[in-house]
Amino acid sequence: MFRFFVVALLLVALCQTDSSGQMWFLGQKGKKKSPFPVFKKHTSMSFGVGSSHYLGDLVPIGGIMSVGLQTTRWNLGVNFTRHLSPNFSANLGLNYIRIAGDDSYFSSPGIFETNFNRNLHFRNDIKELSLVGIYEIGGNPENNLKRNAVSPYVYLGVSGFMHSPDARTAAFVDGTGKLVQGSWLSESGGGLLDYRNEGVEYSLANVSIPFGVGFRYKINSSIDVGFDFGYRIAFTDYLDDVTDNRSSVVPGPSMLYTDRSGESYAANTLINRIVRVPGAPKISTGPDQYFTTQVRIIYHLKNKIDCPPLPN
Repeated sequence: MFRFFVVALLLVALCQTDSSGQMWFLGQKGKKKSPFPVFKKHTSMSFGVGSSHYLGDLVPIGGIMSVGLQTTRWNLGVNFTRHLSPNFSANLGLNYIRIAGDDSYFSSPGIFETNFNRNLHFRNDIKELSLVGIYEIGGNPENNLKRNAVSPYVYLGVSGFMHSPDARTAAFVDGTGKLVQGSWLSESGGGLLDYRNEGVEYSLANVSIPFGVGFRYKINSSIDVGFDFGYRIAFTDYLDDVTDNRSSVVPGPSMLYTDRSGESYAANTLINRIVRVPGAPKISTGPDQYFTTQVRIIYHLKNKIDCPPLPN
């Protein structure tokens, strides 16, 4: 029993290190610093939830102040971060992001009346896998337990995603005289791509460039709470199934979801529409974009105990 106690005591003593001090080994000639690196790399994981926002042909940048709240949707995410140095980290994220837009959110009459007359809408569920590099502005101490109380950061990376723009069928009046929303195309296993509304077949797999800012606030030795604002520029203009100027393209075999200006009711909001002489709607040029906010609970995984090597 005494031997066991002595061996255990020696092992514990060998495993106690101080990255700011020096360590010498029994039987070693001279005095040398511990070979351990100053910064202890470690991993954290987080779970987040927040809002998502779309910018594109159904919500041009000039109209976001008018309908931004109505087009707000949600997102969920899980992230794994490897903290490589006091300032740099690498993050692998998996996010589920819903975006949406609807011409009937604009008022008629108004500056976006032609968008209202167009009467298009969509929603899109984006499944995103991202890899980003993070720069911690204030840096962090060498020991995870001593990390800063508040740590702001910026990031830039690349993401791949799957998506499928969706819309409702036309609203209708049922046998009781009640106005009823149509079903989503996805409920029947389809989507807007099936109708080739602009005579093209775009890819449902694509790439975006994510960048943003955020901060972490230390709760205790293992847990932080964080806030993140992320912006994505997609390499496609078809997140909403609409290009910059739909009227300039030859529609596909079905006009059902290409021009909905003749419907008496907005399919998604059931607004009773006053059909006016349509004009050219205000559009957002370039690729579609979306941005997210996310509140995260972050858990820092403990490193295994590092013991020094035995002397030669």
